[in-house]
Amino acid sequence: MKIFDTIQDLVANFAIVTAYLFLLNQVIFRNHTLDSPATTSMKVRMGLVAGLLGIVLMIFTVRMNGTLVDFRQLAIIIAAMYGGILPSVIAGTIIFLMRLLAFGAVTAPTIIAAGNTVLVAILVGVICMSRLSFWRKWIISLIICNLTTTIVFLLNIGRDSLLPILTYVTMMTAGGLFTAYLNEFLNKAKAQLKKIEREATIDYLTGLNNHRTFDEIYNSYLQTASDKDECLSIALVDIDFFKKVNDNYGHGNGDLVLKQLGEVLMKTTRSFDTVSRNGGEEFSVIMYDTPHKHALQIAERLRHAVSKNHFLLNNGRSIPLTVSIGVATYPDTNREELLDQADSALYQAKTSGRNVVCSNQAN
Repeated sequence: MKIFDTIQDLVANFAIVTAYLFLLNQVIFRNHTLDSPATTSMKVRMGLVAGLLGIVLMIFTVRMNGTLVDFRQLAIIIAAMYGGILPSVIAGTIIFLMRLLAFGAVTAPTIIAAGNTVLVAILVGVICMSRLSFWRKWIISLIICNLTTTIVFLLNIGRDSLLPILTYVTMMTAGGLFTAYLNEFLNKAKAQLKKIEREATIDYLTGLNNHRTFDEIYNSYLQTASDKDECLSIALVDIDFFKKVNDNYGHGNGDLVLKQLGEVLMKTTRSFDTVSRNGGEEFSVIMYDTPHKHALQIAERLRHAVSKNHFLLNNGRSIPLTVSIGVATYPDTNREELLDQADSALYQAKTSGRNVVCSNQAN
């Protein structure tokens, strides 16, 4: 029956760690990964929640061969992996205080055991701030936990410490490797999800909003402008003779030109304007609360900036480039026809010599 009690305790501890990691990755620090820099406030929160995990793990001890073992130090390693020494020390301090104040009488052995928690927090925190790989950090951290705890057993129990040491090292190593694998898996899954989400909204080549994001922002701004009785202007930007760029210099250089054009548009527009690549060589600029006359001025500034820019090719050579721009504004134009009006203005710019800004509305 004892073996079943041990298995039951192990399952409970692994379930706690698993639930904690899922909660940590999907709720508490949803946008944070192991490779992401953490702010001081985030590190403090990491330490606090890791401390709570350590307390829970102390409550759910594992009984094996008459020895009570817990995985409190796994909470410290997790905190250190995510934020370095600050969250690990915070977690270690919380566990240290709870071990002294809430888990039995304060004796010399309990002080030594509790002090080991703080020592582990410092050593593991230093290790996890290094440039070592994920798995090397975990392995070294587990070795530190096993070595320091072995010393604690020797100091507190003496000759009778062999079985507890073997039990602890076996359990801590198995639990640590399980936690490391699960942690790495969840972080890779989160990173992949963020990549997919980004690719669904951002143009892969220019880093600008893609057509899907443009549609969402455009419709949202148009509804807001209608509700608040404000204006919304849009400029459609198209590269002149872009096919010749691809034909003469290759599609690789064509992609390079598109990327540089996106950079010029971002630098020339205002911080609150929305720049998107709508597809191919067509870009757009959404200008909220911008009257038509002002929108034409911004569009002219864009056209001028592009014409003065030197677009570099892969061989180091630079080529000139121009754009044609069509502008339309709501409520001067009916909201249902705004994009069509801008597209008509762009067509007018293309057929009237290119490298111009046009509008089929009264200026």
